[in-house]
Amino acid sequence: MNTSSFKVLFLNPPGKEIYIRDYYCSKVSKAYYLPQPVDLVIQSSFFCSQDFECKVIDAIAEKKSIEVTTGQILEFAPDFIITQCGSVSYKEDQEFFSQIKKQMPEVKIFSTGDLFLESPKQYLLDTHWLDGIITDFFDDGVYQYITQNFEDIHGLSFKDGSGIVEKSSSRKNKELNLSIPQHQLFTNSLYRMPFVNEYPMATVLTNYACPYPCTFCIMSFLNFKQRSAESIKRELLHLKSLGIKYLYFSDQTFFVNAKVTNDFLNFMIDEKLDFSWVCFSRVDVLDGPKLEKMKKAGCNTIMFGVEWADDELCKKYKKQYTTAQVRETFALAKEVGIKRMGTFLIGVPGQSADSIRNTVDFAIEIDADYASFNVAVPRVQTSFREEALDLGLISDDQKEMDQSGSFIAMGTGEVTADELMKLKKEAYRKFYLRPSYIWKRVSALKNWEELKTHTREAFFVVKNIFT
Repeated sequence: MNTSSFKVLFLNPPGKEIYIRDYYCSKVSKAYYLPQPVDLVIQSSFFCSQDFECKVIDAIAEKKSIEVTTGQILEFAPDFIITQCGSVSYKEDQEFFSQIKKQMPEVKIFSTGDLFLESPKQYLLDTHWLDGIITDFFDDGVYQYITQNFEDIHGLSFKDGSGIVEKSSSRKNKELNLSIPQHQLFTNSLYRMPFVNEYPMATVLTNYACPYPCTFCIMSFLNFKQRSAESIKRELLHLKSLGIKYLYFSDQTFFVNAKVTNDFLNFMIDEKLDFSWVCFSRVDVLDGPKLEKMKKAGCNTIMFGVEWADDELCKKYKKQYTTAQVRETFALAKEVGIKRMGTFLIGVPGQSADSIRNTVDFAIEIDADYASFNVAVPRVQTSFREEALDLGLISDDQKEMDQSGSFIAMGTGEVTADELMKLKKEAYRKFYLRPSYIWKRVSALKNWEELKTHTREAFFVVKNIFT
């Protein structure tokens, strides 16, 4: 089929807040951080041939109003829109796309989104503007749809005449040879993270989902896939050619595949790519030699999902490691010279105020350089949601939620939603407003870029604490 006339728009729609809608985990940015929308970045890799005219509009990063965004969409006149919606922003998303479809009835709109995963078919039946739901953005289902290779479609549910077709995600692929995402289309100067010491930055995804069974996390319910080292190397060289200086590896677990990771880290070192970067990983995945190699390849910060200061909670929710392992790996990373961020999950069913306060004390004890206290949310397709339903903490039709805690989806049974909000703010006060911590952060600043970033992030953290 001749696709040369097809225009494809990758769209992060506008919103009243700094919404992060990607990777099936929508939230409001707690401070001012905003990485590239990784769903759209990966999808762009499937349309890099000259057969397609592609454009990116990131209305959140570019702070575009509904009116300006709509005008730019109408001007580009796309045949297909690949976008993302979120449970945190869905009322706004609905209104926006309803208007787009009204003005452009022929455009086909395909969206990722955390809320869509529970029942794609029902959402397609109920939503007039939505033509397809991307249930696996690591698959090229939309590309296959556009080129009418319907037998090769995976990871996509879509309208077909009067019915709905649901195509499951493709099988696990040890080393997926992904094409280079079109990073040049994204306005890299507008993306930001708290740990960045050089700009511009870009987001890289070397694997998809997570092979670990944490029951509160949607990632363990998706189909894990690993990219090949060669495809990652090609992307890194492309980013270097674009002048990118900082990378955010948004893998759920960096180094989960030691063979592939060692391969491209050695490449980064040997080729002297000189990126600085941050990643997510687990304390039971990284050891001394791995940490040393990461440091040599430019890693300056690792984000660890610590979650709780309670081994029983770690066991209950299948975190599969202990607080002793947390202490050990945090100490090793500090010794190597990599900053450590701990992410903590507060507000799980049955959790008391004392348990939450103990978690904050643990963050201080392990000497985390940064801490993120996230509020437990009952994501669709997780057994954690089933537990919350069984305990009567949420209703079955409750879809709106925000892990960052701009609003609280549920209490714990021991602590009400209002009390949980107070405890979250208390956690941030206790961790970040310690004089010793403030001095530690200020004395560690190395350049003007770090000063600007930390000052901006500090402003928003303090603002969220006291409002």
